[in-house]
Amino acid sequence: METKKKKGTPPPRYDEAFKAGAVRMVTEQGRQPTEVAKDLGICIDTLRSWMKSSGIQMGQASRQNREQQRIRELEAENRALRKQLGEKDEVIDILKKSVGILSKP
Repeated sequence: METKKKKGTPPPRYDEAFKAGAVRMVTEQGRQPTEVAKDLGICIDTLRSWMKSSGIQMGQASRQNREQQRIRELEAENRALRKQLGEKDEVIDILKKSVGILSKP
């Protein structure tokens, strides 16, 4: 059960490194702001204000996260297709050599 703060108690002060780390968790790691706020034990409004002061809006961060995820998916697909292409090239080379061997008198 959570305890309520007494009225008149000032909010905790966080250093700039902590704030920047929280913002990076959202922008670079692609985590949801609500999840980050909960994990760090801070209010979502506090995280929003830190992001805003960093020049990042919540919607913008979510959009960036989706774009980064899509880029990672496309890069993985690209690697898989390049691997397939390499395997097919090897098969073609083997078939060309075997045709050459069979066509010699």
